[in-house]
Amino acid sequence: MNTLPTRFRRNALANYANAFVTLALALLVTPILVRGLGKEAYGTWVLVTSLVLYFDLLKFGFSKAAIKYVAEGNAMGDIDRVRRTIATSCAALSLPGVALLLAAPGLAFLFPALFHVSADLKLAAMILVALSVADLAVAIPADTFGSALSGFQRFELLNATLTATAVAQAVAWTVILALGGGLIAIGVAGVSLSIASQVARYVMVRVLCGGPPLRRRYVDRSLLKPLMSMSGWIALTDFAEVVIGGLDPIVVGLIAGVPQAGVYAVGSKLAALTSRFTTPLLTMFFPHASELSASGRKESIRGTLIAGTRIAIAVATPLTIVLGVLARPAIRVWVGPQFDEAALVVIYLSTTALVYAVSQTGVLVLRGIGDVKFPARINLFEAVLNLSLSVILCKTIGISGVALGTLIAAVITQLIILLPYICRRTGLKLFSLIGLLARQFLIPAALALGVGFVLLRVGLDNLALVTLAGAAIVTTYVVVAFVTALSAAERRTLLDFLRRRKSGRFA
Repeated sequence: MNTLPTRFRRNALANYANAFVTLALALLVTPILVRGLGKEAYGTWVLVTSLVLYFDLLKFGFSKAAIKYVAEGNAMGDIDRVRRTIATSCAALSLPGVALLLAAPGLAFLFPALFHVSADLKLAAMILVALSVADLAVAIPADTFGSALSGFQRFELLNATLTATAVAQAVAWTVILALGGGLIAIGVAGVSLSIASQVARYVMVRVLCGGPPLRRRYVDRSLLKPLMSMSGWIALTDFAEVVIGGLDPIVVGLIAGVPQAGVYAVGSKLAALTSRFTTPLLTMFFPHASELSASGRKESIRGTLIAGTRIAIAVATPLTIVLGVLARPAIRVWVGPQFDEAALVVIYLSTTALVYAVSQTGVLVLRGIGDVKFPARINLFEAVLNLSLSVILCKTIGISGVALGTLIAAVITQLIILLPYICRRTGLKLFSLIGLLARQFLIPAALALGVGFVLLRVGLDNLALVTLAGAAIVTTYVVVAFVTALSAAERRTLLDFLRRRKSGRFA
């Protein structure tokens, strides 16, 4: 059975490479921007770039829905259908793109008044808003090209454009600031490189399609209904995720105060490492499930669900243990003891990421077979439950209550409601899946947790010791999981892979 996505190793490495480069650039470029722009100008930059991203919801899930139909067309060898999907999606998304472009002057005019931008920065802020909104207006329909690359399962090409753009922007901003430039100059550079990246993706898609996919005759109104029927529910999911992931700091700020919101932000950034390392492996399962669904291979879909869930748990579990056990010493050596209160936030949110890891492959598989309604409704319910619990618990026990509310909502919706549904829809027995995961990962997790608690007694008061402790926890987990979580055939395959890498013969 073909349980793993096409080009899995290559695409996974490409996804991880982009994630690592993006993370490294964020660490390197942030202090450059802070020093080069100054506190107020940098704050303006952060506000503009953060707020504009909320307009990303204007994609209405259309480009994500296109992934499924591109993958199906590619699986059936129907390039004409692929071209029609791309052209139709791009044409439909041009409408909100144009609307956003027309709104750009008004948004630019309102921004300085809404956020009390000083007179010295008012013009620069307005121009930056206009540039950023215009960039997103182009990106909304052009995002179809990135989705098409995902549908073709050419994540290495997609990541090449994303990584190159991120590096080019970082270099351009550094040079501009060194030469005395400001907000307008870095805004122009960022937008120019972003648009160039979209052009590069279009060229790649054109090659894969064997010709230009954006022709008027390819716009197919009959595809609008299936695309919209799926995209609407995906858009609802995207909205729910914004509420779940984006409103917690605001809740903390409103109830506990701005300083506590900063403490919560530190904890949430550290806890996000679990999803940062898990998501790159799982994004490929959506187009793969779409291909399997188009080919009618139901047994392979079940195998894919099991394989993806095992991979997600294998990666997320040790990270959750490291973050949970070492949360307090890690925070102290990173930002200082004044942020100790963020430790519980890290524990709750990293555990939440582990909960999502259990169901995430299943959600992507359901999306691949066209089942998006029930997961979207559950995500919306989770958003409401999460927000309600977060407000109540924040007032009761402080900022850790917001993270606890997020965890409780995730357990109820993802494990108690959604996971059984995923198993029913794919013909997999729930308790068989739970038993398999427990047999393979419970012992490694318990031993790694034990090692972590022992090391805590040593006293981890510097970065080197915290790093070594984390490495010891992960090593314990990996060594034991190599025996408990892998079959004999999988162990042989892994060892052969490592030998080829070591000898330099692996391509």
